[in-house]
Amino acid sequence: MNPILQAREARHEHVQQLMRQYPDCSVVILKTNVVGTNKNPVHMRFICSFFNDLVHRTFGAKIQLHGRQESADGNYCFYVINEVGTLVKERTIELEEYNSIGRLIDLDVYYKKPISRQDLQCATRTCLLCDNFAHICSRNKTHSDDEIHQKIQEITCDFLIDYLTNITIKAIYSELELYPKFGLVSHRDNGCHLDMNYETFIRSTFALKPFISRYIEEGCNDNINPKKLQQIGQQAEAKMFQVTAGINTQKGLIFALGVFLPVLTKNIIQHNNEAQFIQDIQELSRAIVGSYYEQLTEETATSHGDYIYLEHGLKGIRGEACRGFQCIFDIPTIVHHDDDVTHHGYLLRLMAVIDDTTIVHKTSIKTLRTVQQEVQQFLDNGGYLENKESFIHLSDTYKQQCISPGGSADLLVLKIIYEQIKHLLKHD
Repeated sequence: MNPILQAREARHEHVQQLMRQYPDCSVVILKTNVVGTNKNPVHMRFICSFFNDLVHRTFGAKIQLHGRQESADGNYCFYVINEVGTLVKERTIELEEYNSIGRLIDLDVYYKKPISRQDLQCATRTCLLCDNFAHICSRNKTHSDDEIHQKIQEITCDFLIDYLTNITIKAIYSELELYPKFGLVSHRDNGCHLDMNYETFIRSTFALKPFISRYIEEGCNDNINPKKLQQIGQQAEAKMFQVTAGINTQKGLIFALGVFLPVLTKNIIQHNNEAQFIQDIQELSRAIVGSYYEQLTEETATSHGDYIYLEHGLKGIRGEACRGFQCIFDIPTIVHHDDDVTHHGYLLRLMAVIDDTTIVHKTSIKTLRTVQQEVQQFLDNGGYLENKESFIHLSDTYKQQCISPGGSADLLVLKIIYEQIKHLLKHD
């Protein structure tokens, strides 16, 4: 028998077995819609991960059993849900129509028997390329496999640009809204900064949004172009300075996102694991930074970061990028319902380990080392969750001392982004 037909038979028997084992529950099968003989293309594997997460968020504790199954007809996820089939089908149709890539998956529901869209008097799904019904175009082979694959790539790229841009903007705002946080600007005060405030950051973030999307779009290409990323970053900096009247609000973050986002996009599409993601960040960062520091002299130095490197050997956000932003992966995930607790926890852990050149610029290398030691002691004594009042006192003290951990804040944004999307990468 043809391997694909054999796999379909095996999936059918799997569904029957689950229905026999759980006669009062619904069985759901999640798989991608793929044409051609390769039913498991790498660039579509993240789609199942994305919708698997949505299914778990939607049905929660009602899921009695779940898992993944490899198949020549397309790997699939299965769920046994303690709910009546028609209600489950209604929710799965909502998930299929949740966004553009919902067109690329099927969520089949069984409750004693298969439940179709027609059973709920819902419209039959239409073709990706025309207005005809999808099953008619499929049966008649109206469109070539190449046409369909090209359309799928367009849909997935457009989705990732929109999805990751929104997550990035929300992460930037999450960092900005965090309070208290030492001498950093927040929605409550300017920290220790006299030249910028909350509104300055809002203008800057709004101006950066199209450049963030362009970073992500570059990651959709087969090969990421370092020179193009540098051009996008320079244009983003120019726009930032334009809307802030020359104030540097997010220059470090522009660089960090310019490496992190395209590599993240590439690794989602290629369904790579975390280790490959880190390695790709290192390789791209080193290609961008090149021999910058080897050639840097007192005469060629133009920024505070340059002078800090010449005096202390600290490379700031560039150095963190060349190490693959390893610090954000080393910090364990904090599981808590309150983002305030989670994000403060991440910020403290970053402050304890990174050589934050913003602190050096505002104060001294000695102050940086003292901060790292004091924050580590604070973490050893229970951290933010156990010592909120002490944290407020520490924050006020650092604010008065003009300690503004801007580098840690930039890396906090990356950590927030990563925790939101890491389920889309491959897990060994």
